[in-house]
Amino acid sequence: MRKTIMSFIILLAVTLVFGSVYAIQGPCVTCHTMHNSQDGIPMNFDDSATPNGLLLRGSCIGCHGQNTLDNIVTIGSSGIPQVWHTDATDLAGGNFRYVITGPANPKGHNVLGLVAQDTTLLNDPPGYLAAYDPASTNFDTGSRLRCAGQNGCHGNRDQSDEYVAVRGGHHTSDTMLKFGTISEANQGGGTGGSDITTTGKSYRFLYNVHGGEVSDWQNTDSTHHNEYKGATFAARTSQGWTDITTISDLCAECHGDFHASGLTGDSGIGTGTPWLRHPTDAIIPGTGEYASYTTYSITAPVGRTSIPNAISGTVTPGTDIVTCLSCHSAHATNYADILRWDYTNTLSAGVGCLACHTQKSAY
Repeated sequence: MRKTIMSFIILLAVTLVFGSVYAIQGPCVTCHTMHNSQDGIPMNFDDSATPNGLLLRGSCIGCHGQNTLDNIVTIGSSGIPQVWHTDATDLAGGNFRYVITGPANPKGHNVLGLVAQDTTLLNDPPGYLAAYDPASTNFDTGSRLRCAGQNGCHGNRDQSDEYVAVRGGHHTSDTMLKFGTISEANQGGGTGGSDITTTGKSYRFLYNVHGGEVSDWQNTDSTHHNEYKGATFAARTSQGWTDITTISDLCAECHGDFHASGLTGDSGIGTGTPWLRHPTDAIIPGTGEYASYTTYSITAPVGRTSIPNAISGTVTPGTDIVTCLSCHSAHATNYADILRWDYTNTLSAGVGCLACHTQKSAY
């Protein structure tokens, strides 16, 4: 009995110090419904009478794309980040609304259920290389891009079903992703053996990817932002699950030609002598114009070779990494090609390209 009481006290103390140890908390009914019916009325967030997998009250989009005025919807004690909203402030991943309201699809990814199919690319991810897709079944170009699973970014892409791909993620302890408790060794997997990869331990449910998560899902300034995993570029001829740790590795699953080097007949990104495409997962040089990029910019975020236990507002050229997210957002932005800034108009010093290329003239 005494042992039980002491265990409870320890658990309570941990909870008070670190908060919830799970990705989501609150009554089950916040997210689940037994029969999708209460007093004859559907329980789904969109009032649909069609039940969802895993007894959920909404699909990925049904929960996270509710087309609300707010970028975070609060139900019970849980906040649900929104990827489609009309709030003036976008979350770190961007806002799919720009693809809908913008003049052209290139402002964002064309996810089924949110936006129309891209009439130029159809279902073909630009730069796709099957050898760089670690999933057991390659991206299915006969089907649309989705949030999760085989044709998505989130969850286990070895699974074709979106619900199965992210199953259990919301109920997994995710303290290793939170600042103050960062433990990179416990994020994702990627090492095989007894280290079992899980979606819930992966940064933003991106299978195997490491990172540090800010609590309100927003990148607002140099001292309030996510921390992204980067690595020194390494040429390789293929990519398996054991290679996935960085945010650029994740992007390369569908856009491998923009990350690869060494494949026969592959144009890839080349090497530093010379780069053929803009480098990614490459060290920002510690000399020349790059040496002046020392204050973190949310229009040009950097990757870290090791995720810090606290948010850092400092950039260290010669150590920190340029990643895909240094230029692009994940979901959608108000700019062409999902860029973080308007590439076609005047840039001021320290913004966009000029954050790293500090000796180039503003244009």
